[in-house]
Amino acid sequence: MSGPIADPVETGRAVRACATAVIEAVQRFGNDPDAISAAIDPAFQALLARSDLLSIGVPRPGNHVAMSWYLYYDGDLSLLIYPLAKGKVIPPHDHGNWESMFVYRGAVKHTVYERIDDRSVEGHADLKIVEDRVLKPGDSSVIAPPADIHTFMAIEDDTYAITVASGFYKEERCYFQPEAKTFFVKNPKAA
Repeated sequence: MSGPIADPVETGRAVRACATAVIEAVQRFGNDPDAISAAIDPAFQALLARSDLLSIGVPRPGNHVAMSWYLYYDGDLSLLIYPLAKGKVIPPHDHGNWESMFVYRGAVKHTVYERIDDRSVEGHADLKIVEDRVLKPGDSSVIAPPADIHTFMAIEDDTYAITVASGFYKEERCYFQPEAKTFFVKNPKAA
């Protein structure tokens, strides 16, 4: 990663403030994604205003992207920053935990789904769209049960997103084909 280093100490404080806001919001609001989102938004807006986020971070292999960087990680909570290639569709998938996606630069076409079938037929999944919009810098979206499936695609060059996630991602995830009402399971790191 490269970019201007405005003030790494202040950037570190902004990252820590975000992590602290998320930890406190999860402790206070449990599994209420709307309340968590409202509670963490001010800290994230301050972080997203920083021009030097691309100059910090610890490398991490990406799941649906070539590379990502930890801005924060404590074993349960992670903040990741990563580039999105314009026009590359990340297929609808689940995570096994909740996460929020924030746009740092560029724009992202983002859709969130809720699974509405009874899960009694293997390989079958009926999804309904609960959110379908374009996220621009500073915008965010929560992906959490029961609406814990999403797909996204950068629609501008030089797009970067930040994801905050609590808990651990499933090694084997469900990948959905909403039009066909089917899904399959795979490891996102597998070629």
